[in-house]
Amino acid sequence: MKKFIFAFVLILALPLTMANACEKGIDDIMRTLGMTPGTFYNYGADGQVVFEAHCRSLDFTSDTEYDRHDADGKKIEDSSVVKVSCGDNLFSTVGFTSVYITDGAMDNLMANSQQFYNVRIKNNDRGIPLINFIRRDVKDRFVGTARIVQICDQNNNPILAFASDHVTGYATEVNKSTMFKLDDKGNDGYVWISRGSYTVMDTALLK
Repeated sequence: MKKFIFAFVLILALPLTMANACEKGIDDIMRTLGMTPGTFYNYGADGQVVFEAHCRSLDFTSDTEYDRHDADGKKIEDSSVVKVSCGDNLFSTVGFTSVYITDGAMDNLMANSQQFYNVRIKNNDRGIPLINFIRRDVKDRFVGTARIVQICDQNNNPILAFASDHVTGYATEVNKSTMFKLDDKGNDGYVWISRGSYTVMDTALLK
């Protein structure tokens, strides 16, 4: 039985991994070409915006100029500096909780993120975790799951929340960062967070 389940997982995981890699590749190309306009925010220690830049063409990457190397020239630590392309110009930032929100994701933001700051969930549904994980991976690739995401700064001050019928997350090349893709009625949007904390929950858990 265990061998059957393991084989089943492998059969499902391979095409899902390939599809996910392809999707992320397309997303990266779109940002590189400047096709995802949005707003870049930096948050201070009190959870307030201290820097804001809306850019019609925006992309970001780790600034390798600040990578640390040893005496032999071997890299020993990746840079923590984020380099951002805004239109025809650049700016760099480090140390802040940074958030990038595409124009397409603005409608998904929730007016009061504070209401999710002290959420208490109690669920007595019975389920099988292994099946639940597999089913969710398949569903996310073809249908999607309604989720709410609560984002806080480095000091756990709530700074924003958003919801969508389909939320997926993946790592980016920037250290300590996550990109969320939102697909709500065919309108793709993206929210990226660096040096912050977040909780992603199924909307159904709040019912």
